[in-house]
Amino acid sequence: MFQTVHYHLKSNKIKTPITFVMLADLHNHVYGEENDALLSEIKKQAPDFVCIAGDMLIGHSQISYEPAQKFVKKLAEEYEVFYGLGNHEARMKQNLQIYGTRYEDYMNPLRELGVHVLVNDNEQIRVKGNLVNICGYDLPMKYFEKFNRYAFETQQLENALGMASKKVYQILLAHNPVYFKNYAQWGADLTLSGHLHGGIIRLPLIGGVITPQAKLFPRYCAGKYQNAGKYLIVSRGLGTHTIPIRFNNPPELSVIHLAPI
Repeated sequence: MFQTVHYHLKSNKIKTPITFVMLADLHNHVYGEENDALLSEIKKQAPDFVCIAGDMLIGHSQISYEPAQKFVKKLAEEYEVFYGLGNHEARMKQNLQIYGTRYEDYMNPLRELGVHVLVNDNEQIRVKGNLVNICGYDLPMKYFEKFNRYAFETQQLENALGMASKKVYQILLAHNPVYFKNYAQWGADLTLSGHLHGGIIRLPLIGGVITPQAKLFPRYCAGKYQNAGKYLIVSRGLGTHTIPIRFNNPPELSVIHLAPI
């Protein structure tokens, strides 16, 4: 089973407390019949909305996306859902010669149910008297390559999303947490990520050991981080795929509590 992990943050942009849930890296995994156990735990947290930080399915042409799609549909019947892409969704969207209409076949029914699919886009919402701006950044696929680490410039975020708001609380859905300094520099008050699966194997005093990109001892692989007053929360993820291993690294449902200072 998964663990429910609570994160508490404060901001002078928040007037009244908000609670929301963040999901990442489900990779078609199912908890209980059709993910009823996971949905039940989410309902128990009574979130004001739900954020998805990518990789709900497995982006492979021979693997069904139906478990992920069914689950997100159930979420959309209960909550406002904001969906940022992971590398598995992005590869289907960008490689039409391999995946054909698979991306649209997966996403269109979700959009029809009101899921906010944020691909270099944003939605501003009012929650309990607070204005919150939620952005989804579609990181180019080269930044997910194994054994490579390309330079990333903050200007790329600005080109894709425009300027971050200085007055409204800014949440950024960015699947790969490695570029947290750039996300913070752009102006994200809170970045939500996954992708690194908690480092797959976690050791006391060391943390995560290796990433899906075969990088040893990743800096941002699970938990809460801070940079110049901006925050990053990285989920350990809810599933696995290529490396189906977890050691001392239980799957995670992230519950985030925002409160005024």
